[in-house]
Amino acid sequence: MIKTIIFDLGGVLVSLNKERCLNAFSNSLKFPNFGDYLNPYAQSGFFAKFENGDMSSAEFRDIIREKSSAKELSDNQIDDALCAFLTDVEPKKVKMLLELKKNYRLLLLSNNNPIAWEGCKTLFREASGGIGIEEVFDKLYLSFQMNLSKPGEAIFNELLVKEGILPHESLFIDDAPKNIETAKKLGFNVLLYNVEEDLCCKVAEILSND
Repeated sequence: MIKTIIFDLGGVLVSLNKERCLNAFSNSLKFPNFGDYLNPYAQSGFFAKFENGDMSSAEFRDIIREKSSAKELSDNQIDDALCAFLTDVEPKKVKMLLELKKNYRLLLLSNNNPIAWEGCKTLFREASGGIGIEEVFDKLYLSFQMNLSKPGEAIFNELLVKEGILPHESLFIDDAPKNIETAKKLGFNVLLYNVEEDLCCKVAEILSND
């Protein structure tokens, strides 16, 4: 029986627009090859270090300035370009979470960074009519705070230990195949989410068959 539902954030609850982000870096920040580091599922290079908590926001911004051909870039310009990756949160997804919360423990497991996290929180609050994401989820597990990232097994094991839950009593939802592979290997019930599908219907379908 499923008792805990673990959600990914970007690509599952927060819609993403990679091209908008790349255009912002290319046009506004004069950093045309940012796409070499940005991936909807797993980052690389210095961006991967940023999401793993091995680099501060200030250090990240300094690297952007070093790689940019622009003479001067403000913190806000860099933050806005990065958050251009984030589109919105559908209000119906928030409603779904609030309903699920009545019967299940809800956890968030996200590869994220401090700058994008602030953008996600803003989008979530806008979609929910003022409810903070911290109020909806029982616990937030964020890569930059844990110094661990998906699809590594360590971040899943850390969550299991801290929560005291069992994989076979948990449903893990993510849009990245590699993350799903790790979770499945560890014994989780899984849902590989396709952005073209209706998340609410897919989750309801799994839970109705539990």
